[in-house]
Amino acid sequence: MDNMREMRNKVQDGKYNLTLEIADGAYFGTYDDVDVKSGEDLVRNYLRSNSDDANFNDIKIKYNKNRHTVKVTAELNYDNNVHSDYHNRGKLM
Repeated sequence: MDNMREMRNKVQDGKYNLTLEIADGAYFGTYDDVDVKSGEDLVRNYLRSNSDDANFNDIKIKYNKNRHTVKVTAELNYDNNVHSDYHNRGKLM
């Protein structure tokens, strides 16, 4: 989780597109396959580790062998455009 880049784009109130990019060495140190199940697990753990209460869906995952990265994209949704702040960011739950 330390060797990851996060990008968020606000689509509308309460909805964001999330992109996580991780080095392939770090990814394959945890996961065996590049599949939707592993992508869901990565996003879930990332949100949990950042105390982020978003619901996520539409997981897509791609492995770029030339760049040695794995990219996971997801849609984030916050109920009623309410989500927690990041005061617990970086703290273990």
